Amino acid sequence: MAFVFELPEVGEGVVEAEVVHWNVRVGDVVKVDQPLCEITTDKAQLEISSPRAGRIVALHGEPGDIIKVHAPLVTIDESGAGEAAAPAKAPEPARAPQAPVNGAPAAAPAPAPAPAAPPPAPRAAAPQGPTKAAPAVRRHAREAGVDIHQVTGTGPGGRVTHDDLLAWQQGGEALPSAPPALPQSHAVPTGHEERIKIIGVRRKIAEQMVRAKHTAPHFTYVEEVDATRLVELREALKPLAKARGVKLTYIPIVMKAASVAMREFPNLNAVMDEERFELVVKGDHNFGVACDTPNGLYVPVVKNVEQKSVLEIAAELQDVTDRCRAGKAKLDELRGGTFTLTSVGNIGGVLATPILNVPEVAILGVNAIRDAAVVRDGQVVVRKMFYLSPSFDHRVIDGAVGARFVAALKALLEAPESLLLELK
Repeated sequence: MAFVFELPEVGEGVVEAEVVHWNVRVGDVVKVDQPLCEITTDKAQLEISSPRAGRIVALHGEPGDIIKVHAPLVTIDESGAGEAAAPAKAPEPARAPQAPVNGAPAAAPAPAPAPAAPPPAPRAAAPQGPTKAAPAVRRHAREAGVDIHQVTGTGPGGRVTHDDLLAWQQGGEALPSAPPALPQSHAVPTGHEERIKIIGVRRKIAEQMVRAKHTAPHFTYVEEVDATRLVELREALKPLAKARGVKLTYIPIVMKAASVAMREFPNLNAVMDEERFELVVKGDHNFGVACDTPNGLYVPVVKNVEQKSVLEIAAELQDVTDRCRAGKAKLDELRGGTFTLTSVGNIGGVLATPILNVPEVAILGVNAIRDAAVVRDGQVVVRKMFYLSPSFDHRVIDGAVGARFVAALKALLEAPESLLLELK
C-alpha cells in the first residue's frame, strides 16, 4: 500500500519550503523517524523524517525545487515495512552500493572481524535504527566522504556530532590515515565554466540582500576608534570570564556599548513597517550577530541586551552561536532582531560596508583591530586602532543622526571601563 507523505507545517506562517538535499533514493527501505531530506524555509533549515516505514517509491522534487505545505513530498510503499523492521543479519543492501560523495568513496559497512589480529583502534558498531544528526553534521559528513550511518553518535539521544565525525575520521576508513599528496597542477582548458545551482540558505540570503538593496537606500558612515584601552580591558577580564566558562570577545562589549548609546538615539533600534510605512521603535534591544556557519550565514539574536551585563551577553552569545553553527538553534533565536552587528575582523580587511538586515534600519560593521602609528599630543605613537562602519536606512535616519550615534559609541569604546558600571 502506497502512502503519500505531504510536506508538513514546519513553522507558523510557513507556506512553502525548498528542498536542499535528499538523504534517501528511490528504492531505499526506510524506518520510522529516519531522515528523508533537508529543507529550508524563510525561518531556518530543517530536517524532515519519515512518519512511516517502507520502501521509497517516489521523491516529489529535486534539490532547489519549492514544495508547498501539504503538497506531496515522498511516496512510501508500506508493504516494504517488514523489510525495514526486520533485524539485519548482513549489511543493509540499500547501503552497500552507496554512490561516491563529492568524489570520495563512501565508507562500506564494516566486514566481520577476521580471526587474525584485531585492528589497532576498534570502535563500537553504530547503533541500530535511524541515524540522528543535524543538517550541518550531515553536510560535514558528505563533504568529508564519511558514511554517517557507520558513525556512533555520542550526542543527546545518540545524535552524531561534529566531534563524532572528527573522531571517526582519525580512526576510521573513510579518510586516509596520512594526508593525501597534493594534486599536480594542471591548466584549465580555455572556455571552461562551472554552473552552481543557488539553493537552500544561499538562495534565502540572496533574496534578502536584493530585498534590502531595493527597499532601503543605504548610507555608510565610517569612524576610526582608538581601541587601546578596550584591548587592555578585555585582556584583564578574559581570565575572570574563563573562570566562569565564558569566552570574552570584543563583540559583547561593543553590543553593550551600542545599547547604552541607543538611549540617546532610540530611533536606531527600530524596524520599518513597509505596509503602513511606519517606523516601529523598539524598547527591547534584541541584537543579532552575523554568524558564519557550515550552512551559510545566520543571524542569531541575543534578546534584551539593555537588561544584561557584558558577561551575561558574552555567555548567551557564545551559547547561541555555538548551537547555530551546529544546526541546533531554535527558530525563536533567529528572529525578532532590532539591530545587527557584523564582523569579519578575525579574517582581516580594513573596513566593510554592510547591507541592512531589513526590516531593521541600522547595522554595525566592526572591523579588525590593528597597530597603527597615530599622533597624540604632537608625538607619533603606536595605538590599537579599528574602524566602525555602520550602514543606515536613509529614509528614516539622517546622516547627522548616524554620525552622532557613532560619535557616542566611539566615546564609550575609547573609555570602556564605564561599561562595567552597567551591571544590567
